[in-house]
Amino acid sequence: MSSRDRASAHAPADSVSSLHRLSGDATSTARPFEISDFVTVDVIGEGSYSDVREVFLSSRPSERYALKVMDKAHIVRESKSRYVATERTLLAGRLRECEHVARLMFTFQDTYSLYMGFELCPGGDLFWQLKRSEEGVMEETKVVFYVSEVLVAVQDCHARGVVHRDVKPENVLIDASGHVKICDFGSALDLRHEVTSALTALASELHKKNSKQKEKRCASFVGTAEYVAPEILDGCEETTTAVDLWSIGIMTFQLLTGRVPFKGKTEYLTMQEVLKGAYKYPSSANISESAKDFIDSLLTRDPKKRLGYENETSIRNHPFFAAVDDWSELRSREAPRVLTATGVGSDATVTDSECDHDDGTDTDDEWRARVNAAAAALDAL
Repeated sequence: MSSRDRASAHAPADSVSSLHRLSGDATSTARPFEISDFVTVDVIGEGSYSDVREVFLSSRPSERYALKVMDKAHIVRESKSRYVATERTLLAGRLRECEHVARLMFTFQDTYSLYMGFELCPGGDLFWQLKRSEEGVMEETKVVFYVSEVLVAVQDCHARGVVHRDVKPENVLIDASGHVKICDFGSALDLRHEVTSALTALASELHKKNSKQKEKRCASFVGTAEYVAPEILDGCEETTTAVDLWSIGIMTFQLLTGRVPFKGKTEYLTMQEVLKGAYKYPSSANISESAKDFIDSLLTRDPKKRLGYENETSIRNHPFFAAVDDWSELRSREAPRVLTATGVGSDATVTDSECDHDDGTDTDDEWRARVNAAAAALDAL
């Protein structure tokens, strides 16, 4: 029996959030969620120990969510409990009211899996949009729009004592209004760590017991090699908010050129390139001098000298953001047109074929047929 089949045959869920979270009725006594309550439309993301599915509640077919399904066995085997606990605690607590952070709607678990339900962002992520942009790069005006919102999101997290540590296009979602929502706080560092639940306490104890072994290897490395700051690779004892500024510089370079500045044939060689710190702008890329200066000011080896580290206003005043009139009203701006990555009639099937990804992606008719089948399954529930 597969893990997904076992998940459908689990015992009653041990939930940390029940149906009243969605109904808004704080006095509701409705039972906790179970995976059988949901109908899956499609798998919209996959990771080493999790996948993300577009789902809807069988009782509410018009409401769609992004359901992150995490394999408990892998989490324990790879000592990821602390990261999962931190992500859940931050998203349900300090980051819950951040308008630039993907909203956590509910969580629950069963014998085999942990589940996190998020608001669905139909625009997919920035990497998905980048791959489908003309010539694989974005126009600078569009890059300024997205980077400005990512910057505010990251600064908001920093103000709340959270360092993301894995800022990259794949973790920047586009919501229904075309604006940015950052996601995936599985690598996040909580600068104001507090034990707020039994899960967090247990994870912290396990982390302490393994800390000596971890000091002898590179297990402290979190994030993605192409976007990680050099001080992390150097084994710097103190992680600061500057690591996110470095990642924003990498992401800006990628959106404008279609590639990352540091890339080796293996993860190890990529890290070596990051430590060397040498990069060049492609001659074919149409990048303004202000954009280059912005990137160079972030890809500075000394974290304390990175633009925006000492003063968040300094980075907002950079000429790269000259078109941003009012930083307090970013989400009031008209967003660039984007392709739709989820749902029936999305642009996903058309653009996948255009990008030479012949991986069995559904046609529009197949999408509709599968969703109709999912809706029909409601009668059998």
